[in-house]
Amino acid sequence: MRAKKGLTKIKPYRGEVSRRELAQRLGLREEDILPLHANENLFIEKEWIKERIREALEKVDPRMYPDPQDVVVRRALAQHYGVNEEEVLIGSGADELIDGISRCFIESGDQIVTLDPTFQVYGISAMLHGGRCKSVLLREDFSVDVARLLREMDETTKVLYICSPNNPTGNQHGRDVIEEIIGNVDCIVVLDEAYVEFADYSLSKLIHDYDNLIVLRTFSKGFGIAGLRFGVALSNQEIVDIMRRGLQPYNVSNIAQYTALTLLENWGYLAEKINEIKRQREVLLEKLLEIEGLKVYPSKANFILVRVLKRGVRAEDVQRSLMMKGILVRDRSNLPLLDNCLRITVCPSYMTERLTSALKEALGS
Repeated sequence: MRAKKGLTKIKPYRGEVSRRELAQRLGLREEDILPLHANENLFIEKEWIKERIREALEKVDPRMYPDPQDVVVRRALAQHYGVNEEEVLIGSGADELIDGISRCFIESGDQIVTLDPTFQVYGISAMLHGGRCKSVLLREDFSVDVARLLREMDETTKVLYICSPNNPTGNQHGRDVIEEIIGNVDCIVVLDEAYVEFADYSLSKLIHDYDNLIVLRTFSKGFGIAGLRFGVALSNQEIVDIMRRGLQPYNVSNIAQYTALTLLENWGYLAEKINEIKRQREVLLEKLLEIEGLKVYPSKANFILVRVLKRGVRAEDVQRSLMMKGILVRDRSNLPLLDNCLRITVCPSYMTERLTSALKEALGS
């Protein structure tokens, strides 16, 4: 069977082994596995989220399709983000919206530009739709060399992706840097703010200042419903209208939409949990800094990037050692600038103690 030509150039996006699979391998209960590999929100109580979903179910008739205009949820999102209702688009996770951007704006031979290392789905999506992906490296400190970036852009560049805070490095790019870039390119700029709830500021409202900007938000991180798949794109009405034509109808389930509404109604609780994550991030950072053989990078996200420096020890060795103790972390050594690097999700204090103890043992500290 002949597949699309572009598929042969793509390495599939893969996470680590699942929590359930590792539990089965080790003969443990699934709840005994620490899932510190996928940047999920581990601070919101599972039963609290389940209760919000039950509330949403009471409002849903599963026999019926979702509202094709998503009116109620778009209105609530507009109020939450401080934008206009017609500037809001929802998707089945931010990943679907990234794919929608490629569907709507990338034709065969067009180029997207990514600032690497970053989220790999940007390039995968573009290539699936016949585009090309050009990688422009960040500096060693993971900041953007704006002059270099602008030199690398050309007339075939249709979309530039900027992830801020950046996954997997964790740093947030400055407002002045972002605005300098947006104001000096002719293409669409996608600012992915998936982790912005854990950062210092959001630039979502810049969509009112620039007509080439799309801002992506997600309910997978700060809102804690990664499993329900709910993402948001914010942009001017023209771009939103174009993208609505390119997405599948009824693309976000009633359950996901009404759960999102219920979570917005409980924003005070979620904001407290987000602040708790920020505080625990600093605790984890300090504990990691105490471990000999690690370089620890500052973070404005809900994860921390570390580099294994101990001679003769590879990141994959440390990852494997942690896995055998029931702890999942993400090896990012396959990405540019990230040789021997691991990404670790910020976790509650009882998980932090178990993690740091296992790391010290893996590094012989």
